Amino acid sequence: MALTVCLAGIVVSVAVGWRLKLNTGVIAMVFAFVIGYFFLDMSVDDVIGYWPVNIVFYLISIALLFNYATLNGTMEVLGRKMLALLGGRTPVIPWAIALVCAVVGGLGAGASTPAIIGPFAFSMALSSGIDPVLTAVCIAFGNLIGSNNPYNGYGGVISKNLMMENGARAGDACLMGNYIWINCTIMSIFVILLFYLYFKGYRRGTGCPASAPAFTPVQQRTVAVVGISFAFMVVPEIMQAYFHGMFWKTMAGICRPQAVMAAAALACSVMRLAPEKEVIRQIPIHTIVMIAGVYMLIKVSVNAGLVDGISLLLSENIPGVMVPGVLVMLAAFLSFFSSSTSTVMPLMYPLVPHLAEGLGLNPIMLYTCIFFGGLATAVSPFSTGGALTIAGCPDPVVKEELANRMIFCALVIPVLTFAAAQMGLFSLFGVLL
Repeated sequence: MALTVCLAGIVVSVAVGWRLKLNTGVIAMVFAFVIGYFFLDMSVDDVIGYWPVNIVFYLISIALLFNYATLNGTMEVLGRKMLALLGGRTPVIPWAIALVCAVVGGLGAGASTPAIIGPFAFSMALSSGIDPVLTAVCIAFGNLIGSNNPYNGYGGVISKNLMMENGARAGDACLMGNYIWINCTIMSIFVILLFYLYFKGYRRGTGCPASAPAFTPVQQRTVAVVGISFAFMVVPEIMQAYFHGMFWKTMAGICRPQAVMAAAALACSVMRLAPEKEVIRQIPIHTIVMIAGVYMLIKVSVNAGLVDGISLLLSENIPGVMVPGVLVMLAAFLSFFSSSTSTVMPLMYPLVPHLAEGLGLNPIMLYTCIFFGGLATAVSPFSTGGALTIAGCPDPVVKEELANRMIFCALVIPVLTFAAAQMGLFSLFGVLL
């Protein structure tokens, strides 16, 4: 009963918010309190405990720093200068953004990549007339290519370890991890290409000239602060991945993006780089409330048995021919509101050995369906990756519109992934093990 009410609450929150132009998060928050208290015997404090502190702090810290750079015009000039480096060739910008995110993510920045690269990428794209949805997709899926490799990528390493926990030998898990990553890289490029063609990213945008004005003294100081912040966010994380000494471990622990950006915002405030009150006023509270409210309702739903119900449905009621597509959609649904690595993969990976043996299916294909299915909703504004990607947009008006538009994208991409899985595109590698 409680689970049914939770699912109804999710649907009603989204539908009413969209229809009446209300903040979906506020509606979802009220449902979370009502369902938790009256159906699950939870206290109000228990429900409040589901407030996503980490995500909210990420959103606030990004806004605090880059609102300074936006208000004093630094991000606009920086975007034009980055465009000038490409000779004004607008069609290559989306691919350049994806490539940079793949490299930075692969070097070790991982989930922090959208927060680090996003502001620069959006500034360059907005200056050249590229649709912000295309930019967000390039950031998110470019990062997935780099940060989910099976060697030092967060998701790839977790995937490999989970396969070994499910009985795979270390060598076999490494081999399968490579093939899963290749499958996901191909699918990520395909997703970027489809959005590139749909939004006509190959066309010249606003005709922005391949030149840009010089930075003012205030903007020069802002660039210095942002550049130093970038170095502190990226370098320790990368060095820790290759050098395992205590110094780099300590530096990486201190230089988390949230802490670095908060310190950088303080530096901007002390140097009077923009009016502090205006910077704070432009923090995207509407987006933060929407993301946090729905997150709380989903966590209440998990408490009501959402995960167990989906697992039971998958293992007992799905025809063999539909297993690949269903794995994708279930992984995508769970990841729409939660973490793929901490929730979806640990839940669904144990199903693979049984399904592969009982139905004669390729385990690489099954793991890929779960792995990329969980990543297919990486642009959802309710997931950590999607929230960070949207937060990187320096324009507050575009940012609010983008949060709503990315919900639609997070519904479309899993459908594309479902079709790919059912067509056998994740079975490019035969049963090698």
